[in-house]
Amino acid sequence: MERACRLEKWLELRVFGNHVVIETVAGRRQQNIMFSDLLFSFNTVMTIFVIMFLGLVIRRLGIVDASAVRQMNTLVFKVALPAMLFDSIYGSDFSQMLDLKFIVFLTASIIVFFFICWAIAAKLVPDAGEKGAFIQGSFRGNYVILGVALATEILGYTPVIAATAVIIAVLLYNILAVIILTIYGEQKSGSEFTLASILVSIITNPLIIGIFAGIIVTLTGIELIPLLSSPIKMVSSLATPLALLVIGASLDFSGIKERLKLTLIASMLKLIAKPVIFLPLAVLIGISTEGIVVLLMLYAAPTAIVSYVIAAQMGADENLASSIVLFTSLASILTYTIGIFTLRAIGIV
Repeated sequence: MERACRLEKWLELRVFGNHVVIETVAGRRQQNIMFSDLLFSFNTVMTIFVIMFLGLVIRRLGIVDASAVRQMNTLVFKVALPAMLFDSIYGSDFSQMLDLKFIVFLTASIIVFFFICWAIAAKLVPDAGEKGAFIQGSFRGNYVILGVALATEILGYTPVIAATAVIIAVLLYNILAVIILTIYGEQKSGSEFTLASILVSIITNPLIIGIFAGIIVTLTGIELIPLLSSPIKMVSSLATPLALLVIGASLDFSGIKERLKLTLIASMLKLIAKPVIFLPLAVLIGISTEGIVVLLMLYAAPTAIVSYVIAAQMGADENLASSIVLFTSLASILTYTIGIFTLRAIGIV
């Protein structure tokens, strides 16, 4: 009797027509866990992309025009995001931020993947202008806005190591993009790109200023009075939703069919190849849980909108750049969901 009761806990009989199906309770629990993980992954991603879709609707309804979107983008880039990065760093434990293993791995992976994209473009893309836009679109992701937002959504807080990734990504993405577009683009008149100008653009980047301001204030032990800290937190809370609205309002669907082949290849490199190549290596060498989450968000991030801006400024194919931004933004809904589900399935998050 006791043995039968124990067996009943693990087996369940189900009748379908003339067939009796024996199903293990453990198996059903596993299915429920997998469904729960998939639902969590989908909800996490869609929370972000619903706001992007709202931005697209706002633009289509004419509530804001192209000029307003550019002004909102400037507001996000120069005010809201720096405030968010400052707020996430202020008062933090910098031993987490200075994770040498994470820093070396991320730096190496970005540079190695840049050369992989360059090698593929050399074989597949004959036109120089298309080549520059293709390479930049394949390696340069929109981590600062989407990646940080999703990492925060998954972990429930903004990890300090996310700011480390911002510094590395901003530095390398800017330097590598300017190098490749200088080689393959037709530089516009009045746009001189030298080593000095690149360094100045990095040093004066509002995101870098926000990060280092948070570091300096923390290291010096300065206590911010509520008159300053409260407004910073309020502006910081605006950063993610406002940035997502701007991305959605910036999406342009025109001209994607003419460049579909190169757009698809660049998108597969950006959203699939990069995380598939480097995330297993990161797990293998023992990167922390926070680090793995941040790396997934960075590697699988859709192509940054700024890649379109700099491609146009430096004479690369701006239409191809725009198509890659659009396609990766939409396709990342699926790839982000799969990536987060995979991390949950293997017990990392």
